Amino acid sequence: MSSPIRPSALLLCLLALGMTACSKPPATPPAPPPPLVKVQAARSATVPVVNEYVGRVSAYRSLEIRARVEGIVAKRYFVEGSKVAAGDLLYTLDDAPFMAALANSKAELARIDAVLVNARSREARYRPLVKETAISQQDYDDAVAAVAQADAQRTAALAHIDQAELNLGYTRIKTTQEGRIGAALVPEGRLVGKGEATHLATVDRIDRVYVTFTVADSEAMALRNALQRGLITAEAGGATARLLLPDGSVYQEAGKIDFTDLKINGDTGTVALRAVMENPREDLLPGLFVRVSLTVGQRPDAVLVPQRAVVKSPTGHTVFVVDDDRKIDRRDLVMGAWYGEDWIVEKGLAPGEQVVVDGVQKVRPGLEVKIEAAAAPAGN
Repeated sequence: MSSPIRPSALLLCLLALGMTACSKPPATPPAPPPPLVKVQAARSATVPVVNEYVGRVSAYRSLEIRARVEGIVAKRYFVEGSKVAAGDLLYTLDDAPFMAALANSKAELARIDAVLVNARSREARYRPLVKETAISQQDYDDAVAAVAQADAQRTAALAHIDQAELNLGYTRIKTTQEGRIGAALVPEGRLVGKGEATHLATVDRIDRVYVTFTVADSEAMALRNALQRGLITAEAGGATARLLLPDGSVYQEAGKIDFTDLKINGDTGTVALRAVMENPREDLLPGLFVRVSLTVGQRPDAVLVPQRAVVKSPTGHTVFVVDDDRKIDRRDLVMGAWYGEDWIVEKGLAPGEQVVVDGVQKVRPGLEVKIEAAAAPAGN
């Protein structure tokens, strides 16, 4: 008879079988599916070349009202800040001294006229006498000279009268242009015009205004080179300026550049430009700071990529492109300006390349992906 199996022997056999089973290699887990990303093709389009600057508004014409003669301000006739028309009376000066000067000049003319009549009468009497040698030639020459002298004095007296009338007219101070008048700079009762043409007020024409701004010399040269090389086509009719007001609204009127300075400011390294803008409602006031959006031309065949596809980093801008094998390739780009919802690519990307716009956080270079076309933004 066989001997019975002991429990300890049975336990050893079970442990041996378990160790044998554990020594089998584990099954390989299945590879994860390629991540799904949405792509959009980089596109080519003609886009406007728009740059922004800070500008300041000034009046189209600014007329300084000044006292042209010395006198006491008698009365002011305008309301400060109101509109005035050409020819409106603004101030009067005390005209009594000027009326007296005019009367004195007229009296002097009358005296000289009397002297002239007497001189001409004497010359007429002496003329036949000198022919008969009844008087000396010197006496007749003196009579002729007296007529000429009185004639000259009369001409001077007439000029004095003209000047006196002109000075009297200057006591009524008027504006020669329409516009909006500012604050009165001199009160009634003050002496003005003593030694200088005292500034009394200013009339600004603001139904049209100037907007002056500056462009860095490097930017101006780069733009000029791009125009000369044909990379940018000039705007028909000249550069167009639009304004962004301090409250964030866009001014409804567009303006044109009417002046570009011929020299560079040595202190700031900038070139001054000026745009003229229609201002029928007088929304733009002198001294107002605005942002100037200047369209200088059109850029043909610009490469555009959606802004949400671009990854910013301390070293620059990057996009991820899907190649023909559906693998990810990283591109470092040189970026230009924004255009709507897109970014203009200066270098590093070609039109038609598939750029990852959604799922950028899932990808890395060399990774195979599953792609789906992203919906194009409205207007593209």
